[in-house]
Amino acid sequence: MAKEEAAEAAAGSGKAAETLSQFIARVLDQLALSAWLPAAALILLLTYVIELGAALDGTRDAPALQALRAMAHVSLGGALLLVAAVIVLTMVTQAFSFEAIRVLEGYWGTNVIVERIAQWRCERHRRRQAGLRHRHKVLTAAAWAGAEQRLRELNQDLLARGVATEMTPNVIDAIGARVLETRPAGTLSTQEAATVEDAGPRWREWAPPELLRRRVNVEKQLRDFPAAGRMLPTRLGNILRRHEDETGETEVESFIRRRFDDLPASVREEHDDQRTRLDLYCSMVFVMLLVTVVAAVRLGPQHRPAALVAVVAGLMAAALMYRAAVASARAYGGLLVLASRLPAATGPAPGP
Repeated sequence: MAKEEAAEAAAGSGKAAETLSQFIARVLDQLALSAWLPAAALILLLTYVIELGAALDGTRDAPALQALRAMAHVSLGGALLLVAAVIVLTMVTQAFSFEAIRVLEGYWGTNVIVERIAQWRCERHRRRQAGLRHRHKVLTAAAWAGAEQRLRELNQDLLARGVATEMTPNVIDAIGARVLETRPAGTLSTQEAATVEDAGPRWREWAPPELLRRRVNVEKQLRDFPAAGRMLPTRLGNILRRHEDETGETEVESFIRRRFDDLPASVREEHDDQRTRLDLYCSMVFVMLLVTVVAAVRLGPQHRPAALVAVVAGLMAAALMYRAAVASARAYGGLLVLASRLPAATGPAPGP
């Protein structure tokens, strides 16, 4: 009888342990990597700031190293508490990861002061876009001037040797009008028009390479801007909006949900990877800013040099995370455009 009761008790404890492990597995399975890492970074950095403050208060040598040693020698109970804090904070981070992206895009609410700041930044981006377009136009004109001079020199050399050339002055002028987006000066024959269609796209072959390099750099910067009327206050927001506009969809989030199952497996996997990185880096921006504020408050009153170093390091880390988010936004936006151009999968043929 005692053996049966012991067996039942063991079975019951096994079921309880299995149920608990299943519950923990379900909880952890719902937490994304893009929420895990910011939560863990926040807990570790806050712990380090607290330990660093304690080391500085005790005026110990090498306080930064002492803080790391204190974290390394944390007790088992303290480690379990840190793990529990990471799990709880991960749930919060995951809930607000989308909001982090929206804030960094420039959706700051309807407050009057905030709206004025957003309007000022939008105008600033419009002026920068206009300046880049003017610079691109100037570089294009200079590059074409070099290409035109080279083409005319080649023509003179061929004519001097008695060789016929298809790049007549009319053809060169027509190519220049196409490059500079102006009206051609004269009319072209059928042969000349065919030459323009064939050689026109290759005008860069005769242009100065240095001017072309500078022109490409300006073009890449212009690709980060949407239309002037669609401008947002932040660089990240403008990059995402530019790609969203290229999809032709008014609601991109619902578009992805509608088309996600129809996309090829490789595109779906790449989409998830890039979206995870975007969520991660955007969340890390706010993690770094929060740690910077806590470090300034904890260290500022009594340890101003350490507080200054912490603030500078925190702001630099936040700026680095933002630049990483911008790079991820370009990759993610490119996938949105690709998904919009892929044909939708057709369902199975209806039965008789």
